[in-house]
Amino acid sequence: MAAMGAEPTGACPRLFTRALPVACMGLVALNDHWLKGSGLLPGWLTGKLSDVAGLYFAPLLLAELSLLAWPASGPPAVLRRVVVAALAVGGVFTAIKTWPAADALYEAGLSALWRHPARNTMDPTDLLALLVLGLAVGAAWRSMDHDEAPALPAGGQGKGAGR
Repeated sequence: MAAMGAEPTGACPRLFTRALPVACMGLVALNDHWLKGSGLLPGWLTGKLSDVAGLYFAPLLLAELSLLAWPASGPPAVLRRVVVAALAVGGVFTAIKTWPAADALYEAGLSALWRHPARNTMDPTDLLALLVLGLAVGAAWRSMDHDEAPALPAGGQGKGAGR
């Protein structure tokens, strides 16, 4: 058992809890609850804003939540989690944008959750936003490459380094 305050070896990397994913989530909330229908921006633009921002933050949030619940060991396992989350988000997004039954289920679920009517616009042109999933996976990969590298064992930094 790790000492109090010590970081466990399977510590969850910061995927969602970085500035850009949190800003994207805030943009979706602001856009969906204030900008849409306000007349400040055209409807097509507010729809695309939510799609792009949501597709960026959603897989990172899902991956980080899954890692909190079921830790993974090492960057490759973490990256697999992000890819699976991106594929799941992409699959649901594709379904609600192209399949009437999925759209109806999505709207009913959101309406029940928010306790007021929710509306999704089925628009196959929104599928272009799926490209953002690749940016989210790339951001996760870069964060592990730089910030989330596993720590060396105690005393292991100088051994064999020729310093």
